[in-house]
Amino acid sequence: MTHPHNNKKKKKSLSQESVISYLSSNPNFLFENESLLIELLVPHKLKGNVHSLIERQVKVLREENARFKNATIAHMKAADKEAKRRKGIRESILTILDIGTLEEYGEFLFSFLTKFQSTNYFRLFIFNDNFDIKNIKNIFFVGSHSRIRFLFTEIFNRNKSLCSSLQEEQLQILFGSDTKKIKSNLLIPINYNGLDGLLALGSHKENQYGIGEDLEALEFVIKLSMFKFKSIVTQQY
Repeated sequence: MTHPHNNKKKKKSLSQESVISYLSSNPNFLFENESLLIELLVPHKLKGNVHSLIERQVKVLREENARFKNATIAHMKAADKEAKRRKGIRESILTILDIGTLEEYGEFLFSFLTKFQSTNYFRLFIFNDNFDIKNIKNIFFVGSHSRIRFLFTEIFNRNKSLCSSLQEEQLQILFGSDTKKIKSNLLIPINYNGLDGLLALGSHKENQYGIGEDLEALEFVIKLSMFKFKSIVTQQY
């Protein structure tokens, strides 16, 4: 806590004589400004490490005040960071409207997942047979009888995302040569308006994905983006 009388921005600091003179003329100053006592340290002229009880109490109060101040600052920084993150997610959602091609869709997905989910790898598999479309970067049109569709039947039956529960063989099928670099993974089943698919995410960070608000927000964005995806493939292919 900075006392109003402790103005560090003054061009000239007060001399010791001025402080002594002022306190001598105003003996009740410290009683009328008790908050200043927390910042003052008045040592005793005694041999050894001897402290009065009051001095010890002031020391403890000062330490508690510092801890509270640091915790408050940390909380405010975390809240500000989360607010900026949520604002960024909202702004990213609006950009979905401007997507016009599957290439642009893939770029949007990669940018969004990298920025807000710390995702290093992603694969989007589409299992519909009525799309005669070549694979585009990380988007794969594999048909309804794909081996990948068969391996993850349980996920589609449960229609729930799966966090970091894959065996190495499954990761190998999804991510190929990048498998060894992946420390955590997430699978999101897609079932939207006749569109079946699987979104696989991989991160270099351990425990990056988990059940909670972040996953619910991600699932919402993916579902919303699939509306645009379906519109693109229907109109252009």
